[in-house]
Amino acid sequence: MKWLPAQQKVLVLSGSSLTVGVPGSGKTAVLLAQAENLVKAGHRVALVTFAFRSHQYLQSTATPSQKAIWPKLMTGTVRDLAIQQLHTAGHSFSFASNNQVREILRTLIAAQSFPGSLEDAEHIIRSAKARAKKLPEADRYYPFVQAYQARLEELGLADRHDIIRRHVLGIKDGSVPPLPVSHLLLDNVQDATELQLIWLQMHLAHGVTLKLTGDDDLTAFGPDGAQGEVAITAIEKWAGVTRLDLTESHRVPQSLAPAVGKLARQLRSRVAKTMESVNPAPATLRAEVFPNAPAEHAFLAETCLELARKGQSVGLVTRTHFEAACLTHALRKHNLNPASYARLIWEEPTPQLVLSLLYVMLGQASNGHLHLVLLGFGVPPQTVAWLFQSGLRIETWASQGYPLPPMPNESPTTVAAVQQLRRALRGASQLMQVQGTDINPRNIFKALVAQILPYLPESEHTSALLATDMLLGLSGKLTEVLPRVRTETLPDMNSLITVAPVRETRNQQFHTVIIPYTSANRWPMPQSQLLEAQGDHERRLFYMAATRSQTNIILTRHEPDASPFLIELQQSLKQQARKAS
Repeated sequence: MKWLPAQQKVLVLSGSSLTVGVPGSGKTAVLLAQAENLVKAGHRVALVTFAFRSHQYLQSTATPSQKAIWPKLMTGTVRDLAIQQLHTAGHSFSFASNNQVREILRTLIAAQSFPGSLEDAEHIIRSAKARAKKLPEADRYYPFVQAYQARLEELGLADRHDIIRRHVLGIKDGSVPPLPVSHLLLDNVQDATELQLIWLQMHLAHGVTLKLTGDDDLTAFGPDGAQGEVAITAIEKWAGVTRLDLTESHRVPQSLAPAVGKLARQLRSRVAKTMESVNPAPATLRAEVFPNAPAEHAFLAETCLELARKGQSVGLVTRTHFEAACLTHALRKHNLNPASYARLIWEEPTPQLVLSLLYVMLGQASNGHLHLVLLGFGVPPQTVAWLFQSGLRIETWASQGYPLPPMPNESPTTVAAVQQLRRALRGASQLMQVQGTDINPRNIFKALVAQILPYLPESEHTSALLATDMLLGLSGKLTEVLPRVRTETLPDMNSLITVAPVRETRNQQFHTVIIPYTSANRWPMPQSQLLEAQGDHERRLFYMAATRSQTNIILTRHEPDASPFLIELQQSLKQQARKAS
């Protein structure tokens, strides 16, 4: 590959460096080339990322010669490599997966009367534990954070923040070694937390040469403690670190660069930089409005199919994981099979409830499934606990005709909820015995879900209906395919069609980017009242989505009010056209 002068300057610099590069400037390609050159020169090199999928993407984009030296690299996330060093030093612990963390938080939300959502709780915990110093006792969320930490310790678990902190403390007192490398290379350093910055700085102090790249305009994890421009500013002051800039974008088209770049220039806090597009490809920005979601989805499916037939890659970038899951399901109903980076919806309580209801209907349920269904039908937790204490068991309840013990101490509302569930399950059981053309397991299941919807908050209806439709769309014998529903599969990096929430698109690029659901109530996403104000966080995410495209950007919505970011792009392009004329 022929390197530009600015890129070559990064490659030949022997000491520690911080490369600040605009989208499409080749930061990641240069980082991979540095790794290859250093390994071939006999150095021990660690190629590190903050997220597993970022690491997976790096490997997928490596050239054949880089893939050949991959086994000689020390690769993984910061957390993974810290775990290796802790284990080397004899530390023993179990890592808390994201699913385990969310399960702990769900329990604490109920027990502590936490006023926010699971997502709010995740952000609060991550930002608190990512700090260099522990959260002060005066902080309003200190009791919640302490309860979370106590539960982790009770279960013998350590989350990602505990692991990095233990490694930092171990390096400091000499009980745990730093990474056994001469060079540490890391991409997207703007998303480093205070704790991760200390981890990097301690390696620098132990003689490790750092090769860091980033762009604070693309900070994706601000609510989780990512330092953004603070990280860039701090690192360039570290002794022995040289800052280099890559200003030429080979991705963002020249015709769209002024408008897209203005999104970043409007950030209230950022490291000064310029973007010069050197991509002359013809490009347009197109906005489409539809009367409803099915019409929007049909257009998206048709557009994706047309682009894929031409061999052109398309990235559908959503604001949230749930939106990505909805869109993935919609495209699959149109006989497309995109690579999806959406988190499985089955981690969420409402889809779990719907799945549990299906297990109960099919006679494949555990007592845990029945527990969720009872709660879903509005039975109070204390009553559910009493029913199980009284001998309720799923393995005998159905076969005995769903009998219930007398409940003289329960309120009429509670008794009515239990009786409603009993009638629903008895009716479903009877219908399963007399299946016909219109009476089949799928229709019986739809009827059961319809009976549980009134007990759910209206905000959860979309989630319940998506879960229902996904389960109804399964092919094969349900009792055989259901166990595989919750198995997460890795997205196909070679697929021409990709659906991803915006934070999963770091490092990625596509011939065309489609940003669906660009209505005013989704971009920007409303700020939770429980979280610290993030200022420009939503603008940075929209900028990230827009800068993934090598040519065209298509923005769609089925709600009347457009995102202010869409309006801003359109106005910038109009001003640009007036100046040109």
